[in-house]
Amino acid sequence: MQVILEHVTHTYQPGSPFQATAIRDVSMAVREGEFLALIGHTGSGKSTLAQHINGLLKPTSGRVLLDGQDIHQKGFDKKEVRKIVGLVFQYPEHQLFEETVAKDVGFGPKNLGLGDAEIAERVQEALRKVGLDEPGIAEKSPFELSGGQMRRVAMAGVLAMRPRVLVLDEPAAGLDPQSREDMLQLIAGLHQQGTTVVMISHSMDDVARFATRAVVMEHGTIVMEGAPEIIFRHAERLEGMGLDVPSVCKLMMKLREMGIPCPEDVFREEQALSALLALWKEGKRHGAE
Repeated sequence: MQVILEHVTHTYQPGSPFQATAIRDVSMAVREGEFLALIGHTGSGKSTLAQHINGLLKPTSGRVLLDGQDIHQKGFDKKEVRKIVGLVFQYPEHQLFEETVAKDVGFGPKNLGLGDAEIAERVQEALRKVGLDEPGIAEKSPFELSGGQMRRVAMAGVLAMRPRVLVLDEPAAGLDPQSREDMLQLIAGLHQQGTTVVMISHSMDDVARFATRAVVMEHGTIVMEGAPEIIFRHAERLEGMGLDVPSVCKLMMKLREMGIPCPEDVFREEQALSALLALWKEGKRHGAE
């Protein structure tokens, strides 16, 4: 299963004085099983692109294909797209509205016309996945919960649809450090269990930790694409676009400036520790000689 965008352009309010083109001639694929990071400065088109992946927005021109089928072609059931591709907006807790957690999580499955037993099963399963399956939580009002818990309830509502692709717009934004880490580990766990993940992020450290591939956007177009170790080699170019690089990359660059021969493809903490340990052992060996 994959989602393919072919030459997608999206213009808001076309023909009006407020016309604005958010993405322009974008072609890319979301591959089954990957953890894809969408990165770029504010206004680069990331969120607009993400909303095309699940069919929430229709291209002004171009096509979005799900397993080879144009999702906007006449006769294609949009409900099928929403079942396969789940979208979690930034600050999704603002969209909670039901009186209980169970009703909020079960809202999507109920709209699919599922029976009560199937809905209850999906609610329980989704709450377990987000770590909110302790007794009594399902009957509580979502507005009695903490901010981090409310966000997990909102995510559970998407997971209750059992999507194969999960698209997340800055999923850890605004959370305290512990809730932020809990959310990122939750997403990483879903990916490890087989869910394809597309995550918009401004944190290059998070991209370095979790992504298997990254797409860099600027002014509504894709300007770079590849594995994180390839993307982060272009630190100057990223910084020229108003982006950062992972802290580990900065450390390695500083050490190279000092004449220490650190490798260029190190961007995760564990890689840095291994590289520095190897350099230390090499230096110790030469010292012994």
